[in-house]
Order: sequence, then C-alpha cells, then structure tokens
Amino acid sequence: MHTVSRSYFTALAQALIRAGAQVDPHDPILAESGRHIRLVRVYDWLEGVVERTGDVDIGVRVHAHAHPAMLGQLGYAVMSCATLGDALQRLAAYHPLTTNGSILRLEQHQGDMRLIGFEVGPPAPRSFIDAGAAMTLGLLRWLTPACQFMPLEVELAYPQPQDTTALRGLFGERLMFGRPYNSVRLSAEVCSLPLPTASPTLDRLHGEYAAARLEERIEGSAAARVRRALTELLTMGQPIALEDLAGHLRLSRRSLQNALEREGVSFSALLDEARLTQAHSLLCDSVRSIKYIGATLGFRDPSSFHKACLRWFGMPPGEYRRLPRL
Repeated sequence: MHTVSRSYFTALAQALIRAGAQVDPHDPILAESGRHIRLVRVYDWLEGVVERTGDVDIGVRVHAHAHPAMLGQLGYAVMSCATLGDALQRLAAYHPLTTNGSILRLEQHQGDMRLIGFEVGPPAPRSFIDAGAAMTLGLLRWLTPACQFMPLEVELAYPQPQDTTALRGLFGERLMFGRPYNSVRLSAEVCSLPLPTASPTLDRLHGEYAAARLEERIEGSAAARVRRALTELLTMGQPIALEDLAGHLRLSRRSLQNALEREGVSFSALLDEARLTQAHSLLCDSVRSIKYIGATLGFRDPSSFHKACLRWFGMPPGEYRRLPRL
C-alpha cells in the first residue's frame, strides 16, 4: 500500500489553501487520524481541488508556502545540516519517512548535484508532481534565505503543457518534459551554501533520531525489510526468488507472504521497485552491456528486460542509457 505521511499532506493542504485553492473544509481526508494516508486518496483529493479552483498551475503556487514542517520530525534533521548539499543528502536518505510511493536518489557529479524522484506507486497527476517539485525547491530556498538561486535544470515526468509560464517563472528556462522521472539539478556552488540554522550538536542528535525512526520503520515493516534486502541481493547479484529472500530474512516463505499481504503489498511489486533503481544506476553509471545488466537484475532474457524498461522509463534500455544528462 503506497502512502504519504500525514505531516506532508497537512503541509500540502495548508500551502494550497494559502495559494488560493478552493478546498472543502468538510472533506473527510482533512480530518483523518493516523500517521499515513493512501496516495490514491491524496491524488483524487488534489484533482478535485484543481477542478474546483480552475487553476492547472495551483501546484506550482505552493512554493511560497514551503517550510521544513512538511517533513514532520525529519524537518529538524534537515535544518541542522551544515550545507544545502548535506540537507539534500539527508532528504534522500530519509525520504521513506515521508512516503513509500516514490524513490528519491541524489546523484553527485562534477559541478552539480541532482535530486531524482521515481514513481513506484500509482501514476501521479501533474498537480502532485508540480507541488512536490515546488515545495522541495521552496524548502531549499527557505534554508538559504540569503541566496534565492535557480535550478540548473528541472525534469518533469508529464507532457509539456500548452502554457508553461508559471513553471518557467519558478524553475527557470531549463525545463524538460515527458522524462522518465522528476528531477532538480543544482550547481555545486549552490549545494555548498551554509545553512543559517546549522548546528553541529543538533545535526548529530537529529541525524541519530532520524536514523532510529527509519530503522524502526524498517524493523516494524515487512515491506521495508524486503526493500532493503532486495537492494543488497541485487547489488551482489544473488538469487532473488521469494524463497531466497525469505531465507535471507530468516523467515518461512509463507510467513513472509502473509506479512506482505497484511501490509497490502506484493513481493513482485517490491522486486520491481528494486530492479528499477538498480537498472537506473547500472545504465547511467556503468559500461556493462545491457545483456549483462538484465541478467544481473534477474531477467531470463534480454526481451524481458527491454519490456521492463519500457514500463519503467517509457523507452528501451539503450535509449535510456543515451539520454542527455547535462
């Protein structure tokens, strides 16, 4: 079951209201208890907000209302970092505390850092993608109030809309649409900016607390434990059948299946997520052949890997490898 944290949803709803969205104050989703909300419910709710408001760019307008509170307790761990680059690393490392409906990766290259988001849950509407990118950029700018920087480039996973004025006003002219993922690229100079809220002592304490929360979620969730184990097994090129994974976790096959069923997820879906992230890394950062990569990820023949890449990235593996990455 793909969810988003209550703190993030509450921050999003409040930001939308401040941005002028027409929100039904009696909508049950606003009064729900619990630490997490199903992503499909959030998507449906947000689409209704866009329809009532009549503003397809409403997601972009939440930028001005972004705040560390949207990350819940993780917000403290981000604020106490020494630099903006450190804050980005912490955002990526502890992203599972916010949602399990996407995978966040931070890639560092000479001269820049790129935060990449892959959807693994149901397809997100444009309004949610816009809001996520706008709130992330707004958060980073909140952390560095003395330098209102622009991204080097922003990639968005939906087709180019007819009017891009609002998007370009926020993200700049280097926009790419219809990409296999969403991403924000920042210069090394921007990433080295010191945070006025930095505190070495609090950074250590908040980092330890965030790590403990993540470990608690992993230990308390069969899906999280499976995700971590799959990453380890795929990295080492080891077998990835359900029986092998159960043995790795020291559980019986039936016990593992039952635990995943109780959490509303399947082994095949979790394996697909793990393969996606590994495929991205190997295609972008290695010179291994596509046949080798497919075999390493457990695909029995190249055609199966080809079909998986079409589903993940919207293109064959060779084309994905050749994508321009500036």
